[in-house]
Amino acid sequence: MDAVPITKKLIAFGSKKIYLPKFTVAFLRTPNLSPYHARFLVPLDFSKYDLRDYLYHAYNVKCFNIRSYVKQMPVRDTREQPRHWFREESKKYMTVELEQPFVWPETPDLNAWGKKDREREINDSVRINGVTDQNDAREAARTLREQVEKLLHKNVSKPNREIQKKKATAMELTPEEQESEILRKREESNLKRMSRLRLWAKERTGKTVESDKPRRYAIKV
Repeated sequence: MDAVPITKKLIAFGSKKIYLPKFTVAFLRTPNLSPYHARFLVPLDFSKYDLRDYLYHAYNVKCFNIRSYVKQMPVRDTREQPRHWFREESKKYMTVELEQPFVWPETPDLNAWGKKDREREINDSVRINGVTDQNDAREAARTLREQVEKLLHKNVSKPNREIQKKKATAMELTPEEQESEILRKREESNLKRMSRLRLWAKERTGKTVESDKPRRYAIKV
C-alpha cells in the first residue's frame, strides 16, 4: 500500500481558532530572561498549542519551544479558623521562545501615585493583625522595651553622639548643633517636670475609644 504524502503540517500556526476566550493569560515581567523569552501565567487546562495559537491570533506573535511548569501550592492554615488546612489551586507557567525580541519598558516612578502610602497601610494592617515572623517579633519586642525605658527613665530625648564627642574634646559646635543642643536640653527639662502618666499619653501609639456610647465614639490617636 502506497503511503499518503503529507503536504501540510499536522499542527500548523493558526490552525486552532479561539473565539471570545473566557480564560485569562498574564504576561509576567521576567528581568532575568533574555529578550527572546517570555513567561506567561495560564490556566491549568491550557496546552502549549493553545498558548501558541492564542498569541498568534490575538497579537500576531509567533513563538517556539514552549516549556510548561505546574507549581503546586503549599498547604496553609487560616488565621480566622485555626487547623482548617487547605491547599490553593496550583499555578501553571509557560515559557516561550519568541521570533522577535521584546524588552520590558522601565518601571515608572509610582511614589507620586501613593505607592509608599499603600505599602505603609499594608504593613500596619499586618502588624495590627499579629506578628508574622521572627523579625517582626524582635521588632515588636524592641519597640516595647524602648517604650518602657522612656516611661521609667524619661529618656525620650537622646543626646547626639557627635555633639557629645565635640563637647568632650572642647571643640566648637556649629550653629545648627548649638540650636539642636538647646532644644534637647529644653525638652529634657520639660520631661523632668512631666508626670509618667502624661508622658505615656504623649508617647503611646495605640488607639482608645473615649466614649462607650456608639453614637459618640471618638477615636484618639
